[in-house]
Amino acid sequence: MAEVTLHGVSKAYGGTQVIHDVSLEVAQGEFVVFVGPSGCGKSTLLRMIAGLEEVTGGDVLIGGQRVNDTAARDRGVAMVFQNYALYPHMSVRDNMAFGLRNMGTARADIDRRIAKAAGILQLEPYLDRKPRAMSGGQRQRVAIGRAIVREPEVFLFDEPLSNLDAALRVQMRTEIAKLHHALGATMIYVTHDQTEAMTMADRIVVLRAGRIEQVGAPLELYERPANLFVAGFLGSPKMNFLRGRVAVAQGSDIGIDLAGGVRLPARVRPGSVRQGDEVTLGLRPENLGVAPDGELRGHVDVVEQLGSVQLVYATVPDGTTVVAELRDRRAPAVGSEVPLVIGPGIRHVFDADGAAVTLPEGDLP
Repeated sequence: MAEVTLHGVSKAYGGTQVIHDVSLEVAQGEFVVFVGPSGCGKSTLLRMIAGLEEVTGGDVLIGGQRVNDTAARDRGVAMVFQNYALYPHMSVRDNMAFGLRNMGTARADIDRRIAKAAGILQLEPYLDRKPRAMSGGQRQRVAIGRAIVREPEVFLFDEPLSNLDAALRVQMRTEIAKLHHALGATMIYVTHDQTEAMTMADRIVVLRAGRIEQVGAPLELYERPANLFVAGFLGSPKMNFLRGRVAVAQGSDIGIDLAGGVRLPARVRPGSVRQGDEVTLGLRPENLGVAPDGELRGHVDVVEQLGSVQLVYATVPDGTTVVAELRDRRAPAVGSEVPLVIGPGIRHVFDADGAAVTLPEGDLP
């Protein structure tokens, strides 16, 4: 196991800058997930750590050693790719042994490592099969097994589950999380799927346009997003955003006027916004419900029945569509007008630049 440190790392292709001065520390044994929309630079950043992309500026350190000029095979990392990258003419055993043989590893050591990895990943019955005779999930386990047998200092995963169906993705992310606990290894995982990030990571790194927007534990980012981008990216369904204006500002207590003559209280850092400022109010779907004493009026457009949960999509007076998460199985009818009530929870407030100004203890009853 080893820690990974990035000091002011940047990457350019010709005159196009794709990674901008990224600094990050990944602790030994930590599971860190890079997440962000397509094109944000997360895979490029991973490939620079792996040695598959040249670093334009800054330093990459693995185990405290600068590796900018170290070949990929000598960095002590193993990478699992999106497309498995298995040799179709080789058995599972030979696929897992291939890299070790090229490194001159003794036969007994190869057999020991393969047996250990196969046991962890439940691949013993498939060691003599070819990849074409296996399911997508089994092939992905082989790709992970090939990484395990190298006994690397750091595991790197580049969107390894994106080719699997929904049920297999759930199963495989559970298996990868169990693998992390079993090995205690340092793992860096790239995905565009925020659900994967939330369920697997010790810490999440949210990227946008080659820059880090926020780093933190999953619940920290979910409950205390630093800005509108992070707030809207993490969470499914995503956070509701309502445009408003500060009508009252007294210390940390403010009143926000919304369309339809509604004024809602919120708590912000003193002095962060002033009376008359335009702000955005953020409400998670689980904090929005339907009740006779609701503050907002909404026109129900769609109701999604998800078993124990119903998602109600409604248009509010400013024309915004919001989502309310109901758990009482009594969803309103499509086309009806309903009162939407804001329940307990954090009323996120973002200033005109999109930065969060909510107090850490900004929950309101």
